[in-house]
Amino acid sequence: MNQTKLLKTITLALTTIVITACANTRPVGEWSNESFSGKLNNILIIGITSRSTRRRVFEDKFVEGLTALKVNATPSYKLIESSLYLSRAVVENAIKGQDIGAVLVTRLAGIKGKEVYRHPDNQDENLSYFSYYDKALQQSNDGYYDQYRILTLETNLYDTKSGELVWSMQSETIDASQPRDVIEDQIELTIYKLAKRELI
Repeated sequence: MNQTKLLKTITLALTTIVITACANTRPVGEWSNESFSGKLNNILIIGITSRSTRRRVFEDKFVEGLTALKVNATPSYKLIESSLYLSRAVVENAIKGQDIGAVLVTRLAGIKGKEVYRHPDNQDENLSYFSYYDKALQQSNDGYYDQYRILTLETNLYDTKSGELVWSMQSETIDASQPRDVIEDQIELTIYKLAKRELI
C-alpha cells in the first residue's frame, strides 16, 4: 500500500470515529450518480451564505480537510467576489482556464424549530408508584421544555467536464452557539461520505 493510500485509509478511519461520536450532524438523504466513475480532484469549494466571513471560514476549513487527504481544492472566494450572485454562468466564468475538475456547493436549505421536554434532574424513574408521587409532591426542580433550531444543509458535487451532478447529500445539524462547530461537523461528515464513495 503506497503512502497516499495509507494516509487516506487512516484519515477515513479517524473520520469515521469522529462522525460516530458527533450526534449534532447527521445525513438525512443521499444520492449518487451510478454512471459516474473515477475520483475528482482540483475541487472548487463554494459555501453559499450572505456572511462573507463565514463563507471564507467554511471554504478554508474544507480546503484544509481535503488537503490532508492529498486532494487539491480551491476556496471560491479567491475566484468569485462575495458581492456576485452565484449563478451557473458566474461559476463557469470563474473556473474558465483554472483546471478545476469539480465544484462542490453547500447551502442552507431550511430551518425548523424543535421542542423537547426535559425531566427534572433528580427524578428517579425507578421509584415505586407511591414513592414516585411522594417525591413528585416535594419536587422543587420542575421539568422544562428546551427549544432549539435544526438546520438542513444541502451539498452538491458537480463534474466540470460533463457539467453533471455526481453526488448530493442533505444533512441536519443542531444550530450550535458557535457557528464554527456547525461548519466543522458538516465538513467532517461531507469528506467522510466522499471518501467512502471513493469520489476523492
